[in-house]
Formats: sequence, C-alpha cells, structure tokens
Amino acid sequence: MRKIYFTAFILSTTLALAACSDGAPSSSDIEQALKSGMAKAMAQAGTLGGGAQISAAMAKVEIKSVKNLGCKKDEAGSGFNCNVETEVNTPFAGAQKSTRMLHLVKGSDGWQIAQ
Repeated sequence: MRKIYFTAFILSTTLALAACSDGAPSSSDIEQALKSGMAKAMAQAGTLGGGAQISAAMAKVEIKSVKNLGCKKDEAGSGFNCNVETEVNTPFAGAQKSTRMLHLVKGSDGWQIAQ
C-alpha cells in the first residue's frame, strides 16, 4: 500500500513540475550557450589579424557560475529573454560578477544566445 502512495506522490509531483515549466532554458542550458558562444568567438578571433592573442586570452576566461534569475517569452514567441547573473574569472580583470539580459533561442544544437 505504501508503494502505491509513494508512486502516486512521485507521479503527481513530476506532473506538477512539468506543468510549471514553460520551456524556458535552465541555468545549465544558459551556461552551455555561453560556453558555445565563447568557443565560436574564439574560432572567429583566430581568423583575424592578432586573433591568436585574443583567442588565447579568451581561452583563459573561466565561467564560475551562471544563475537564471527569470525568463519571459520574447514578443515573437521564438525564444526567451532571460535575466542572468554570471560570475567569471578573467586573466585581465580578475573575478567579475554581473547581471544582464540575454536573448536565447533553441536551435538544433540546443540553446543559443541571439541578438
């Protein structure tokens, strides 16, 4: 009998959490999007004059934490505008904590930061 109640509890909790989810990216989704964007930027910087130095400096940027403070669907309904708190460590500026609005869209490779 306990097993039935426990299973019912787990099912109802899972469904309740799924109902609350609006499809917005999680903190880990946003962190992955930031890392992917940095990798693309490093690859592009490598093709420019002096890009090797820029790319090397960018490679030393460490994302310490990413916290999703809240997302709202964008006007077009194609993505989300998310208020994000990030903490990064850079060789040229040290530890930096900032909050900014990022526009994220879901592509074939997962969440991406869009303009």
